[in-house]
Amino acid sequence: MASSEKIRNLSFWGRWIYALKIQSWPKLMVPFLLGQSYGVVNANEVSWIPLVLGLAYNVFLLGFIVLLNDYADVEVDTIKRQLFPANCSPKTIPDGILSKKTVLIVGLSFGFLSILTAVFLELYTEKPYIFILSIISIVVFMFYSLPPIKLNYRGGGEILEMLGVGFFLPTFHFYIQYRLLFDLEFGIILILSTIFALASALASGMSDEKSDTLGGKTTFITLIGNNKVRKIIVFLCFINTMLMFFFLKYFNASFSIGLTIVMILFLIYQCSKLVQISPSAVTNNFEAQRIFKDHLHKAIWGSFVLVSGFKIYSVFLANKLLL
Repeated sequence: MASSEKIRNLSFWGRWIYALKIQSWPKLMVPFLLGQSYGVVNANEVSWIPLVLGLAYNVFLLGFIVLLNDYADVEVDTIKRQLFPANCSPKTIPDGILSKKTVLIVGLSFGFLSILTAVFLELYTEKPYIFILSIISIVVFMFYSLPPIKLNYRGGGEILEMLGVGFFLPTFHFYIQYRLLFDLEFGIILILSTIFALASALASGMSDEKSDTLGGKTTFITLIGNNKVRKIIVFLCFINTMLMFFFLKYFNASFSIGLTIVMILFLIYQCSKLVQISPSAVTNNFEAQRIFKDHLHKAIWGSFVLVSGFKIYSVFLANKLLL
């Protein structure tokens, strides 16, 4: 684990790359890929400008969320660094990597750029709800972490993340490529995505249990404890594995038998790893928690990337664009 002094001594761009937490970006990039791929399939063509602008929108939204979340959580992050100086990664503001004012200004700038990108998207696609939906995404995050609502401090953060990451974001990108009306297949994918998003949201709070409790932050894990949260996450992972099997089997015209076998075996393996590491991922055992979350994220991101890739490939193949 890098020391705070080492990170503070990085170059200007190095400190910003660290502050933007690029390793966590798949949480929002996979819903982007999922929505865009199914939009492409339904439209039976790739709209490249909406794809590129949609990617830019997602990057700006990520910058807004990551930086404003650091700004909003500075107190609990400071508590965590004081409690576990050697066992948790340096925090952007408490460790002086970037100033609080800089984080706020740049974070708000990213939010403005995401809305501006949505304006260009609406003008280009002539779809009337893109701008409104982009405003909703900003407002949802403000409800999540910023005063006066601060649902992430009042026990509602995980539910809001579940809906935002699991349902809203893939639907938004589906709309960019196609329209708001979607078929049964994408509807089921949204259910699977929402369940996995809840599991991911619950896992996010595991390493912050002690500092969140002392900082007065109410989350699922501070309410019901580490043990129950781990059991819920494992249960959700196995539920989605079974649902994914029936999903792939039902839509056998869209997915090959080979893909179905690979997907289910992959999910069973990751779920079994969750069960194996779960007894060790107790409160303040940060390394075991990291491994636990790593297998969960592999299950989520790997399965949806595979499904998305196969759907895009099928469109390219049908239109002979790969030949």
